Amino acid sequence: MANNIANIINTQLRFTGMASGLDTDYIVEQMMKVDWMKVDSYKQQKQILEWKRDDYRNIINLLRSFKDEFFDVLRPATNMRSSSTYYAYKVKYSDESVVTAIANGQVAMTQHTIEVIRLAEKAKLEATQSGILGANELSLNSTISEVASKLGIDLTDDKLVLTINDATIEVDGSKKLSDLISAINNSNAGVKISYSSFLDKFFIESKNTGTSAKIDLTDGATTEFFKALGFGNSDDEPLIAYGQDAEFILDNKHATRNSNNFTIDGITYSLNSIGTTTITLTQDTDAIFNKIKSFIDKYNEIVTKITEKVNETRPKSGGTYGNYYLPLTDEQKQAMSEKEIELWEEKAKQGLLRNDSLLMGLVQRLRSVMGDITEAGGLFSIGISTGHWREGAKLFIDENKLRKAIEENPDRVMEIFAKQSSIAYDPDNSIEDKKKRYAESGVVERLFDVIQDYIRTTRNDDGKKGLLLEKAGIAGDTTEFQNIITKEINEKESYIQDLIEKLYLKQESLYLKFAALETALGRMNAQSAWLAQTLGNAQR
Repeated sequence: MANNIANIINTQLRFTGMASGLDTDYIVEQMMKVDWMKVDSYKQQKQILEWKRDDYRNIINLLRSFKDEFFDVLRPATNMRSSSTYYAYKVKYSDESVVTAIANGQVAMTQHTIEVIRLAEKAKLEATQSGILGANELSLNSTISEVASKLGIDLTDDKLVLTINDATIEVDGSKKLSDLISAINNSNAGVKISYSSFLDKFFIESKNTGTSAKIDLTDGATTEFFKALGFGNSDDEPLIAYGQDAEFILDNKHATRNSNNFTIDGITYSLNSIGTTTITLTQDTDAIFNKIKSFIDKYNEIVTKITEKVNETRPKSGGTYGNYYLPLTDEQKQAMSEKEIELWEEKAKQGLLRNDSLLMGLVQRLRSVMGDITEAGGLFSIGISTGHWREGAKLFIDENKLRKAIEENPDRVMEIFAKQSSIAYDPDNSIEDKKKRYAESGVVERLFDVIQDYIRTTRNDDGKKGLLLEKAGIAGDTTEFQNIITKEINEKESYIQDLIEKLYLKQESLYLKFAALETALGRMNAQSAWLAQTLGNAQR
């Protein structure tokens, strides 16, 4: 409405000051100046709210990035909530060519002897005859119909129907032989067929290893087709093959597996060849230390940025009673260069979240959970401690003490960091459940709860999401447009539009008054001219 009124008024053609000689436009502009300053003031307030919202969202993104990196089960290498993160081992072998191994977490034993008797193998069938395609002037680009005709194979309704491992593959006669190979390989038959142009020969193998893996081509039409391609030594030989299991003796116990890669008691073994080897695991203190340090460093980076925002002062624009830097008005921007505008707004954006109660509460909670004692002990007992309260929730590492704790008792380090509670995180947990969960949890789990409380995207029973999302929202979520600050911004915008509408109406009223003045002066001038003319004629 306001914009429509503004457009109508601003496009009017005015002829002012014709009788009075007054610069009406200038006078009206000056009379309205104080009123338009109110509009500028509300626009500045709106801009400050937008900058605050952006500051909050930057912090939300920092926390989300931190959570994704260190609390995601899909990233096991950096998931600090997982107990396996706090165990790492170096592996030595008497013969690495036989077996390689990786320790996935806490292991039951640190030395193992393994004898590989047999490797797991796939089921395989190899054509016993070569040159079938070449001898019949065929290739992979030949159609199924051409292949069937040359090799004496009957098709059903110009279609080739095969049954492999109880899976049915049907291909039109117009398709190429290469299309048939793709259809078999992409089916659920669990086999792969390949062709060597050099040998002019076909090969089939199962996709899996072990005795459960097989290649079954015993269906009548299927057998006929593959024997025509050179498989089988005699007409009555069934075209069927099975894989074999891996067989080994681990620590004097005989065992089999259907794959050469398997996990036993936290160790993943990869069998490479027949033979015997001894595997020795030694704790990798450096690897564990580096994971913890990386976590603490990233945590410190985030809490430092939040603390800086909370402590950041708002600069003043100069003078003994100088005001704070405020967003520039359109008029002020017109008088400044782009660089001057950039430098000014950089100052104006500082200190907007100084002493912010929401962020101060977040820092206090972070400091509390990282400083509190868990059932296994506090972080300070293994060389990680909070500093002076002015440094917020930042942590400091005594590297020698932490390394020693990892070497002497990695189980305790894991308990302090990653112990899980019997109660899962839920924003609607009762006070008693929250207390129990806090008491049972390690510091990482407690930290996870705090982060969830502030950036959780799921709603609690009251329909509320995380505190920071409720305050400022985040892109891609419903809170992007439904949050406290956006509501305040919309209220400011609505008030600005209403105020502009009133000011344009007031401005038009002033122009009408000056127009009336011009009319009155015009009439007075006309009367004066008439009177002067009348008196002049009388004197003659």
